[in-house]
Amino acid sequence: MEELNDLELILLEGLTKKYPQLTAHIPYLKVTERKSTSTGLDINLKYLNYTGEYDDINALFSNGENIDIKGLKEGLSYVIDVTVGEITSIEFSTYNEKWDGKFTDYKIVENENN
Repeated sequence: MEELNDLELILLEGLTKKYPQLTAHIPYLKVTERKSTSTGLDINLKYLNYTGEYDDINALFSNGENIDIKGLKEGLSYVIDVTVGEITSIEFSTYNEKWDGKFTDYKIVENENN
């Protein structure tokens, strides 16, 4: 299992602003798989040694930010899946551009409506 990277942690921080009860979950999350598709990246998560409780939250979360990545014209969108209080995955998607799944030279651009 791998540690979450800086970008994943930043995005999860946005999730915990909306759902503060998930804050205690973050230190226990590990990456079980990073699966690159031709136009995105699926990250599967697992809890390691978490003994806390899971709330009854079911959500597909995105703050609407765009993630600018060197080499992509339109950048990335993302969604974080929370199922029965458990953060299960993060999915990154391009806007129909091919991408190698690497986070080089990225910048988070806030949506004007947020």
